[in-house]
Amino acid sequence: MIDKNLLTKIRSVLPSATDLKEAASTFFREVAIASVAVTCLLAGVKQLGTLEAVELNAFDQMIRLRPEKGPDDRLLIVGITDGDIQLLKEPILSDRTVKRLLEKIEQLQPRAIGLDILRDVPVEPGNADLVKYLDRSEGIITVCKISDPDAKDPGTPPPPGFPKDRVGFADLVVDAGGILRRTPFFLTPQETPFPLKHLCNNPSNQVPSFALQVANLYLEQQGIHSGSSREGELMLGSTVFKRLEKNSGGYQKADVGGNQRLIDYRSAGSVAKQVSLTEVLNGKLDANSVRERIVLIGYTAQTAKQDSFYTPYSAGLKNSQKMPGVVAHAQIVSQILSAVLDKQTQFWFWPEWAEVLWIGAWSLVGGTLAWRIRHPGKFALVSISALGVLFATSFGLFVRGGWLPVVSPAIALIASAGSVVLADRFNKAGYPQAIANRVKQVFKVEIDLTKKEREVAEITESETFKELQRKARELRGRERQDSQAGVAPTAGEPASNQHAAAADDYFGPPRQKGKQLEAKDAPAAANPPSPISSADHSSPLPENAVPLKHHEGDAPAAGVSNGQSSPQPPAFESAEDDYLQQLRSKAKKLKHRDEKSGD
Repeated sequence: MIDKNLLTKIRSVLPSATDLKEAASTFFREVAIASVAVTCLLAGVKQLGTLEAVELNAFDQMIRLRPEKGPDDRLLIVGITDGDIQLLKEPILSDRTVKRLLEKIEQLQPRAIGLDILRDVPVEPGNADLVKYLDRSEGIITVCKISDPDAKDPGTPPPPGFPKDRVGFADLVVDAGGILRRTPFFLTPQETPFPLKHLCNNPSNQVPSFALQVANLYLEQQGIHSGSSREGELMLGSTVFKRLEKNSGGYQKADVGGNQRLIDYRSAGSVAKQVSLTEVLNGKLDANSVRERIVLIGYTAQTAKQDSFYTPYSAGLKNSQKMPGVVAHAQIVSQILSAVLDKQTQFWFWPEWAEVLWIGAWSLVGGTLAWRIRHPGKFALVSISALGVLFATSFGLFVRGGWLPVVSPAIALIASAGSVVLADRFNKAGYPQAIANRVKQVFKVEIDLTKKEREVAEITESETFKELQRKARELRGRERQDSQAGVAPTAGEPASNQHAAAADDYFGPPRQKGKQLEAKDAPAAANPPSPISSADHSSPLPENAVPLKHHEGDAPAAGVSNGQSSPQPPAFESAEDDYLQQLRSKAKKLKHRDEKSGD
């Protein structure tokens, strides 16, 4: 048996169903609605691309914060430096120098050589020898440049006679602001009006990237070949490279043509060991650093500004903020090899609906904190801690390859918390009640006036009122007959005017806005009625009828003595008097309501 006292204590500690219901209702009104509104607003702003720039800046910051992976031992970079140019006195390397360089490297048995130097026109001396050398060498990949009709660029072809299956485009994609964050793997050239057609301006060709060609040549020697998945994604062996979508991560409606991927930078500058051109030509290159490796050759000189790029690391560097093109290609080659051989996690992204839920969750966190914590100091401390948890979670996922929006949920947290705080202050100040009372008052007045006008309209449109108006017209007709029969009007005023006034006071049209048909309650003794007809009508006025008053100083009507009782207006049948009494009763009620509403 369970102790009843224990059950009673448990019930006293637990909140009642009523308390839970009221707490849930308050939470819904003050937190849930604000959180949903903020989430919807931010989702719309995000769709417009307004937050793309700040999300990309957050991406760059996380790239700089994450640990560097160090040099990739599978790669070697031969850089053409400013010192090499000065020693050789060749601002543009001659074909003879290029041939000597390739021969020196091939002697050390690399697995693949990538020549990141455009060589579409001869640079004498030595062009013929270089063409022959490239034609018989199977381990060299060269570059071309894709045509761009918008920039009126016809593109740059590969070296003359070079096999097409060993050519890759050297073009790289930069975001707004010139930052290199992504790279295409395949491009289809666009047709230009330039008459000379070549591999990289022919729309019928799909050209792979330089980095992909070099990595593929390296992997083929290990029995790993390229293909495509059922979804059309690039496959190298069993590794599938998921393409970048237009709304992936912090991007919004990005142009992701060319089967693009984010560049998974290995480090700011030491992606691979680097040697200079002069070192290679002078035989100072260690054979162990070349054998079975990839050797990339390109300009690293500061004067080669056209082949250098800003990267996510640039904002954190004081000097040499641009990365040479050959080093950028080395980053991409290392990324491909790491994904295939090391099974390194590639960048992954959530679908849009999941990102909206992510933003909504942090919006709900901010609203809940503001609802539960009323102390300003504690609230500020907890809010900063919540933002720290958000950034730590996002960065932890980023290190493992997941790029989620960071700025959007942070804004959602702050905006939702601020909305709840402002709503609480607004309610405590009594503004909602004041506004509600004011609105009720306005609507009440309008409703009362409408109701009164409707009641008056019902009276004036009734058959009884129309009958009374007809009787008034008959009374005026009788007055004219009495005048013709010799009954004198009041001195200074025609009889027709007097009796018309009496009839108007008695049966006149209704007044405006609920004060219609108001009867004057002057006692008969104070203002004795004047005659309005001949002796043919001797019945007294109805009890509440408005008497016809004499103007001060006017003479009494002919045939009437001041000391005698005045003739009375015509009497109506009892049924007509009852109708008139009902009409006056309604008028008094309307007057009473007007006075009450005026108070």
